[in-house]
Amino acid sequence: MVLIKEYRVVLPCSVEEYQVGQLFSVAEASKNETGGGEGIEVLKNEPYEKDGEKGQYTHKIYHLKSKVPGFVKLLAPEGALVFHEKAWNAYPYCRTSESPSPYLSLCFVLKPVSLSMVKYTGVICIMSLYFLSLSICSVYLIVYVCNGVCLFFFSFPFLLMPNLGPVVTNEYMKDNFFINIETWHKPDLGTQENVHKLDNYTWQNVSVVPIDITDRSQVSAADYKPDEDPAKFKSVKTGRGPLGPSWKRELVSKTDCPRMCAYKLVTVKFKWWGLQTKVENFIHEQEKRIFTNFHRQLFCWIDKWVELTMDDIRRMEAETQKELDELRKRGEVRGTSAADE
Repeated sequence: MVLIKEYRVVLPCSVEEYQVGQLFSVAEASKNETGGGEGIEVLKNEPYEKDGEKGQYTHKIYHLKSKVPGFVKLLAPEGALVFHEKAWNAYPYCRTSESPSPYLSLCFVLKPVSLSMVKYTGVICIMSLYFLSLSICSVYLIVYVCNGVCLFFFSFPFLLMPNLGPVVTNEYMKDNFFINIETWHKPDLGTQENVHKLDNYTWQNVSVVPIDITDRSQVSAADYKPDEDPAKFKSVKTGRGPLGPSWKRELVSKTDCPRMCAYKLVTVKFKWWGLQTKVENFIHEQEKRIFTNFHRQLFCWIDKWVELTMDDIRRMEAETQKELDELRKRGEVRGTSAADE
């Protein structure tokens, strides 16, 4: 069994605008999290074509030493907290993970503090999503990192994993663990059913989760920033916002205002007796958190990107790549760290 949910994020912008806004926001977030030897390194950002599909290929490295809790830094060997991300974006359709695949995985073993204490460590690296699963004294711990930011930790006592040694985690679990995220961007208000063309049986078991970027209750106190609140933000260049409680209903009658919906189909499978339900639900909770926070930022940054073209974005990405290289070489560590959470 797998746990499948479709997250629907409605935005007051067009599908064409969103392509620019998404790429701009990713670049800005990268700069905010890079400095002092850490953050994001872009190795490749280039067009690709495969099996009739055209899009943009990226290969990034995440340097995350300060983004994880102290005990992980203490135990992890040199270079262990450096992760690779490879992605293919064929907009308006995006496939953000494909598992199991060797390029999506990295594995390391903790420094042997005690053979009875350290049993097994694996790192699953999928797009901007990382899970560190380790078993210490019958405590199962997941450290969740997104875009180079250590968000929080989740643990519960259960069992000790076997002493497997240095194996690649998803090769060990094979088809018993994977995360797939597929997104269609459509010019509507999230009213289409089964845009991913699933078979009837699968679709009947999919939970649809609407995400309202103005709903303050969906944002934790730690994540909230007043200048990234669509309920308060007013765009100078577009006149859009602030978005009231009924903004989506109002869009129906505002034919002059663009609208779109990102239909994000997230499929999670973690088949491990005693852990499956907890881990799968945990992953989905954090996917919702990421989708909510990112799209709140994207809308509130609209005046920064709405007049840009895709050519502008490609030039910006090239400049950002150089800027990230410089930021990592100087200054202090930037962005959210484990100590902030």
